[in-house]
Amino acid sequence: MAVAEVGSTAEVKRPAAPGLNARGLTAAVVVGTLGALTIMVVPGFVMLVGGQSSLDDRQLGYIASWDINASAAAIGVATFVIARWSWRGLAAIGLALILLGNLVTAANHTYMALVAARICAGLGEGLAIAVAFAALGSAVNPDRAFGIYLVVGLTVSAAILAALPSLESRLGSPVVFETMAGVTLLSMLLLPWLPKGADTLSPQAAGGAPVSKHLATGGLIGVFLYFIAQGAVWSYFERIAAASGVDPVVTGEAMGISSFAGVGGALASVALVAPYGRRWLLIASAVISLASFALLHGHVTGTALVAAGILFNFGWNMAQPLLSGVCSDADCRGRVVVAMGCIQTVGFGLGPALTATLLSGRDFSSSLWVSAAVLGLSLVAVLSGIRAHAGSQPAAA
Repeated sequence: MAVAEVGSTAEVKRPAAPGLNARGLTAAVVVGTLGALTIMVVPGFVMLVGGQSSLDDRQLGYIASWDINASAAAIGVATFVIARWSWRGLAAIGLALILLGNLVTAANHTYMALVAARICAGLGEGLAIAVAFAALGSAVNPDRAFGIYLVVGLTVSAAILAALPSLESRLGSPVVFETMAGVTLLSMLLLPWLPKGADTLSPQAAGGAPVSKHLATGGLIGVFLYFIAQGAVWSYFERIAAASGVDPVVTGEAMGISSFAGVGGALASVALVAPYGRRWLLIASAVISLASFALLHGHVTGTALVAAGILFNFGWNMAQPLLSGVCSDADCRGRVVVAMGCIQTVGFGLGPALTATLLSGRDFSSSLWVSAAVLGLSLVAVLSGIRAHAGSQPAAA
């Protein structure tokens, strides 16, 4: 018997399914974290690439966009095959491409060579994200599964961001990229823990099920706009600090602390979705994010930078499990949530390019205003989708 998911009354009825076991969840979290690591630490990534080359800020932004957009393209392809192909096989190909891309990045310094290396890594990242999102979306409670994924990923990224300035100065960027390749190789040991595919987890997925057009449309449009806004600001977080003369050590600390704040945002989402529902939490997360954008306008002090980073990542990661839950509930076979991975990655990849286009010298004000407007439109889209879906369903028991 179908039951309404806790915390989303009148928003969705989710069919009963075995869901992920603990080992499958662990493997999905590890694979997904590796796939999204460049996005999670993109300010540090930009710093690493800049440290081993003489590229300017615009070129660094475009390299980040190439990586993230290649990831989006791979997720887009995976959307059409994720319900039929082996999840383990797709993850293995993805991790191999990430490993190769990081090794090539470590060995090169020119713009075109680095673009090629990051396209290779990005394609692998996209496949890894697609498999992880499909597996997490198949959980009985996808909000909670994605929340656990974010908590782990943010804890790892926080530690990396805090340590990167010191590691880059002591070891050099190539060694850091080589270390990332080694970690990717070790992660392949977890591939047998992944589910083979959607059909092994859910009888409903095996038989096919209709897609909720309201949730899918509102969720995907909202995610796309949301990640454009976030990518435009987060990718240049370190550059905004540098333009105001903030000490690089303080910037590294701010990024690390902000990532730990993101863990708090994800945990808050998981804890509060039952009593308050997705709508109010999404509104709260948007208000928090807009406050962080405001703190980054004009001359930014070290204290303001830390506060902005904390608010930014708390609001961002408070919203992510909720948006993932909306898209997971739109389709039990995982196609919409994988498409969400593509959409959010495209959006996040367009973010740095948007800032690069609007950049006037070292003035980031135009990008911050545009990002705030785009974030507001995102909230309208996803809330409209949730409301339309609720209105089309019979009253939940």
